[in-house]
Amino acid sequence: MGKIAFLDWLGNFQMPDDVEWLLLGDFNLIRRPENRNRPGGNALDMLRFNDALSAIGVVEIPLQGKKFTWTNKQPPPPC
Repeated sequence: MGKIAFLDWLGNFQMPDDVEWLLLGDFNLIRRPENRNRPGGNALDMLRFNDALSAIGVVEIPLQGKKFTWTNKQPPPPC
């Protein structure tokens, strides 16, 4: 499944209102440019991802402590 097809599917996902649920995973998408460890990112992909999450009522749980969720222990990229 391609990225756009996935975001279309996600944005149309429906759960009954009386069901509590949790969405988690490694989506390989970001919500904001500051979620990257270096400049860049596709603004249209960010917009589509945020639109899909909004459509299904996702509330992001903020990270506590670290800025990013993982590292492969490489040195930081040059600025």
